Amino acid sequence: MSQSKSNVQRLEDAGILKAAHFSEQDTKLIESITSEEVEVLIKLRAKLGETPAGKEHMRPNIIV
Repeated sequence: MSQSKSNVQRLEDAGILKAAHFSEQDTKLIESITSEEVEVLIKLRAKLGETPAGKEHMRPNIIV
């Protein structure tokens, strides 16, 4: 049985954030959101489209 991914991993895989840009405190906050909230963020990213490479931390990136 495989372990589920963390919220940060799921959001990074969806192209919403880069984990390297966040402090430990920020990461804990992201991990506190619900799975349903993460799903909404992933769906929003799909509707908004990709960010330019290297600019993901500059675009209004939903919550992060």
